[in-house]
Amino acid sequence: MNRIVLACLAAALLLAPSPAGAEPGDRKSYVKTHAFGDDRESKVGIQQGPVTIESVRIRNWPDADDFADAERDLGETHTMVLEFEYSNRDEARDWKCRYTVTIKGKDGSVWAENDRTATLDAGKIHDTNKMFVKMKTRHYKQVRSFNVKYEIWRN
Repeated sequence: MNRIVLACLAAALLLAPSPAGAEPGDRKSYVKTHAFGDDRESKVGIQQGPVTIESVRIRNWPDADDFADAERDLGETHTMVLEFEYSNRDEARDWKCRYTVTIKGKDGSVWAENDRTATLDAGKIHDTNKMFVKMKTRHYKQVRSFNVKYEIWRN
C-alpha cells in the first residue's frame, strides 16, 4: 500500500505544472567585463548547451562633431550600438538571452545602463543581436571597460 501511495505522489509531483513565471529550460547567468573603445570587439566565449555567445562589438562611436557639441553642452548624449554575435546549433528550438549592460564611472556611479531580451534563432550560426545604450558624450573618452550580464535559457 505504501508503495502505491509513494508512486502516486511521485507521479503527481512530476506532472505538476511549473511554478508561475518559471522559464522553460535552465536559465543561467554570466557576467563579463569587456574593453570599451571605438569599434572595439571583445570575445565573450560563453557556451550553454548548443548556444554560444561569441563576441560583442561597439558600433556608432561619437565622431569629432559629437565630442565638440559635448564640450559646449555637458548634458549632450550619444547612443551607441552594441552588437552581440551568437550561434545557436539547436535546429529545433529558439533560445533567449537577456543582455544587461552597465557602464560605471571611476567613482562607481552608473553612467549608462540598458537591457534587452533577444531571441537566439534556431539553427543560426554567427548571427547578431543589437541593442542601444545612451550615455553622456563626454564620458566616452573616460570609460575603459563595461560589464554585461548574460542570462541564457531555452525558449
